[in-house]
Amino acid sequence: MKVMGVVLALAGVAMMACTAQDASIGTASSAVPTTTAAASTTVPSSTSAAAPSTVTVRSTVTSTVEETVVVDTTPVLGHDGLGVIKLGMTREQLLATGLVGEPTTRMSAECDMYPLKSGNGSAWIQDGKGLMAILVEYGAVTAEGLPVDIGPADARLARTYPAGEPWENGGGVVAAFRVWVSDDVRYTFRGSTSLTRRGQACFS
Repeated sequence: MKVMGVVLALAGVAMMACTAQDASIGTASSAVPTTTAAASTTVPSSTSAAAPSTVTVRSTVTSTVEETVVVDTTPVLGHDGLGVIKLGMTREQLLATGLVGEPTTRMSAECDMYPLKSGNGSAWIQDGKGLMAILVEYGAVTAEGLPVDIGPADARLARTYPAGEPWENGGGVVAAFRVWVSDDVRYTFRGSTSLTRRGQACFS
């Protein structure tokens, strides 16, 4: 009987030990800490420096360009006259230009010669026909750009006016070069240049 009691006592001790162990395990399991991840929010820190700003600068640059223009003021003895002095003008119209003086001589029974105030030529009024001839000795050019004091034998005349004709005197010397520049207007080159209308009787 004593032996059985000892066995029972040992069994009880063993059961208590197992119960205590189970309780310890359960306690340990329930004591495991739970880790919670906190959300991290980054808040920008304010600084005392001001944010950079953009400044637009508008500037106006003015440039001055200087250009030299050469104006040719050489008078032109054109196909219709010399500047404002035009073939066909009346005596009154010629005088109204202010570019001629009083007639100095009556060169023929029909024509009066009015000297140009520039001193380099003359204008010729024919009775009943008006201004029939203009003579310019120097300081002007023709409509084609030749100087009025060009010599009658100058090769430029034939090149410029291929329809022109040289006129020789009795000794075989070219004394004049003549060319019609329109149906009734002609240039005559003699070292001076005359512009004449067909039918003029002031000079040959």
